[in-house]
Amino acid sequence: PYAQTWTFGIEHQLPWNLLVKADYIGKKGTHLYFGGANNPNILGPQIESYTSDQITNLNTLVDNPFYGIITDPNSGLSGPQVAEAQLEVPFPQYTSVTTDVPPIASSSYHSLQLVAEKSYSNGLQLLASFVWSKSIDDASTDDDNITWLGGFLSLQDPNKPWLERSLSSFDIPTVLQFSYSYDLPVGHGKAFLGHMPRVVDTVVGGWKTNGVWRVAGGRPLAMSTADGTSLPTYGGQRPNMTGKPKRNHGHDWINNYFTNPEVFVLPDQYALGTVPRTIGSVRTPTSFGADLSMEKEFALEAVRKGMKLELRLEAQNTFNHPVFGTPNTAVDDPSFGTISYTSNGPRQVQLGLKVYF
Repeated sequence: PYAQTWTFGIEHQLPWNLLVKADYIGKKGTHLYFGGANNPNILGPQIESYTSDQITNLNTLVDNPFYGIITDPNSGLSGPQVAEAQLEVPFPQYTSVTTDVPPIASSSYHSLQLVAEKSYSNGLQLLASFVWSKSIDDASTDDDNITWLGGFLSLQDPNKPWLERSLSSFDIPTVLQFSYSYDLPVGHGKAFLGHMPRVVDTVVGGWKTNGVWRVAGGRPLAMSTADGTSLPTYGGQRPNMTGKPKRNHGHDWINNYFTNPEVFVLPDQYALGTVPRTIGSVRTPTSFGADLSMEKEFALEAVRKGMKLELRLEAQNTFNHPVFGTPNTAVDDPSFGTISYTSNGPRQVQLGLKVYF
């Protein structure tokens, strides 16, 4: 496997120690490992043209030519009969065959990244960024660990792995993020209340606040079926899509995520569904998060030279804002389109004291 990356950017220094820049970043992955494409013991593509009766016959029990030869009682080939399909795979003497994962996948990524960065001055340090991007690949995991050895291991058509190409399961089209550190202009020598008594200043003045704010778009959805019937040795059956799905933005969206769920249809028995591996017309909910903190240093020169005390209050998910999880995407499930969990934890607050000496 190898990757090729190309970038182009411009930046400009503005007054107030502010640097702004814009970058285009492109990346192409070649000969990536294709998770799930390492099972050669599958029926050939000719079964896709079989009639329903012919496919049903593949599940019919017939005499087992390996009976008495394969004697391991834990093997599915030790009995007097086996399914007809077992005798039509390339290696009928094995119930499963696993090879090295083939490096036949590829990926492409394009993004526009805008950044504004203010160096520390007048008590403020700021970094703001916006990313607009799109990622496409053949096989990818559905979490933040970007790897081509996991995630979608069930190819709907293992004879045509190239049909799996779609939006990456981790694709997030837009991400807006702010991070900053700000010395509040309150207290002795500051713009506000600079002449307050020392005792009051010890409590009120000299505080610093820090924060990270992030708003991210949703990830594409992977549609599935709960009771679909796929071809023997093929992956799970996906639904058909008869129109463009739309997200419900009404008050009941948590229980009815799709405005038009009828566009997803359970395919006929043994048919290959038309929905791609992932769809981007409807995505998981937008996520919002903020981690904030306050801190203050107290001089302890009277105790020891250079000694100081740092008080810090931190809050993760400060506003206890829920990030809703992925809706049920099994089109024939009674809970289809329902979100039943949140993907972030509750607010966590911690108070810390640190002594420097």
